[in-house]
Parts: sequence; structure tokens; C-alpha cells
Amino acid sequence: MNKSLNSPKKVLLTFDYEVYFRESGSFQQCIQKPVDELAKLMKEHRIVATFFVDILYYLRMLEREETRSDAESMKRQLQRLVRAGNRIEPHLHPHWLDAEFKDGAWSFPHYERYRLQALGQEQIMSLFRQGCRELEQIAKEVRPDYRVMAYRAGGWCIQPFDKLKKAFAECHILVDSSVAPRMRGMSDVHYFDFTGVPDRSHYSFDSDPTQWNRKGHLTEIPISTYRRTSLFKIKRKIVNRFYRDELLPYGDGSGIPLKEDFRKKWLSTYEMITLERMFPKDLIEIVGKTPQDAVNIISHPKGMSRMSMRCIQELASQDHHFLTLEQYYKREIAAESR
Repeated sequence: MNKSLNSPKKVLLTFDYEVYFRESGSFQQCIQKPVDELAKLMKEHRIVATFFVDILYYLRMLEREETRSDAESMKRQLQRLVRAGNRIEPHLHPHWLDAEFKDGAWSFPHYERYRLQALGQEQIMSLFRQGCRELEQIAKEVRPDYRVMAYRAGGWCIQPFDKLKKAFAECHILVDSSVAPRMRGMSDVHYFDFTGVPDRSHYSFDSDPTQWNRKGHLTEIPISTYRRTSLFKIKRKIVNRFYRDELLPYGDGSGIPLKEDFRKKWLSTYEMITLERMFPKDLIEIVGKTPQDAVNIISHPKGMSRMSMRCIQELASQDHHFLTLEQYYKREIAAESR
């Protein structure tokens, strides 16, 4: 495999640590198995990552005798990740407040509280405090000085930000990583519009994470995106047929789809850079062509596959520097303010 087309990048591997939200799937298949394989691979290649943990899922599992053992397994896995130098940060999906456990699986009767902004200010503050405190407590058992510092909104629904700003301040959140430049998404439960976002590795903001504000006290580290051409889509559709087994996701559930404009289905569009449904050669090329010096790659362990693991191996063979969001913040952003 050739080296990257451009100079080495700072690679930020970020994972949304969660199950599915239409048919939840199991903790073992959606999280435990793929994350254990990830951890083994990262240790082998001496790379680190940031895991955005769906902490409300963990708290709901603690409530029930049938799921308490999964919660304990989840806690131990998170502690292993922290011990290995990775980061765990909050990722809130408040529709877990309405989830029901029936016939050995979680179900979601509705998604009225999918977006955090659907809640009142006091409830938002309460969930933020609870989620951050619980994550910190898990991490402090292996790293006593641990403090959370970054956030990713469930479903990328960070807008509007005004109801979240107070929670960020109280819980000492310095970094958001929910924004994906040039992308827009909607469904019956989602809403995000990042079409006008600055094309930068990071930028400061104050009251709107999509707007660069030089005097802002918060930092956005956007999810990296790339332009996927119609030719690329056609090629991928053909090639995928020959790699079905290797592209089969670990997770055993199904997600909530975003609405798709079928008139644009085969036109050029922007997509998040991910390890899911990606081939190593394509990933290396996409990362190499990214104009920014830092590449924030988003993935979901539940959606990853054996091919995703190959992508990590190939990426690790390049001359890139793998950093957690905390490490990137300290080296690139905190340094700028000194």
C-alpha cells in the first residue's frame, strides 16, 4: 500500500458507543464484541481513540436485574479502554427515558425525546450532570484524576445550542464534536444543518457550534467529510457484492434511517469519513486528500465489520499520528491560547 498522497495527518478516531434505535440489538453484538476487537487492534498498533458513550443506555441497564450483568460488562470494558489510554466522553440519547424492556430486548414506543432539545432546561441540566458524573466515576476507578471534556450530540442534533450552553459550562465541557461540514440530515426524529460550517480542523465558537467566533470559549472539532461522486457510488455498489461477508456489520439490530432525497441519490454528495462500509484503499486515499491537517473519523462499533478492522490496520501502517480529542485539544488548541 502506498503512503498517503499528502503529508501525515493527525488522525482522531472517534466512536459512538451505542446500540441501535429501531431494533436495539444486543449489547454483546453491538458493543462488546466489536469494541473488544477494536481494543486489541489498537493496542497492537499503539493507537488511541475517543469513545462517545451512550451513558443513558448504561443507566437504564443498571435499573433492571435482567440487564445488570451487561451494564457491569460495559463498565469493565470502558475501564479497560481508559486504562489503555483511550478517552470516554458523554453522548446523550434521551429517548432512553422512554425505552421499555420486553421479551429480552429494548424497544422504543416513540422518539418524542430523541433530541435533547425536546426537554426542558432543568431536565437537560439534570441529564448532563448525571451522565458526566457517571462516566467520570467509571473512569476514576482506574484514573483518579479523570474529567470528561468533550461531547457529541445524539444523532448529531446539536442545534439549537442555546439550551445546551449552560450544561456545557457546568459540566466543564470544552469541546463539541457533533458538526459535520456541508452535511444536512432530517428524519422524523433527526435535525441538523451544517451546510455553512467553516472548513477547518477546529475552530472556536460561543453560542452556535456552526459559526466560527474568534472570541468563543468553546471549541468545535468537526467530523471530517468528503465529496462522494456518483462514479464512486456506482463503483462501490458493484464492488460491495463481492465482499458481502467481510462487510457484514457486527451489530444485530437496525437503525433509524435519515430521509433521502431520491433525486440526489446518485448525484455527488458529502459524507462523513468513517470506517463503516469503507475499503482500506479508499480510506487511505480519502484521508490523504483531506485538505485539513487533522482528520476526525467517526464510526459506530455496531456498524463496523471485518473490513473496518482492515481499514484500521492499513491506516495504522501510514505515517499518521493518532490522537484522542483530549490530546489534540491540549497540543493544538490550548497551546494557541498561551
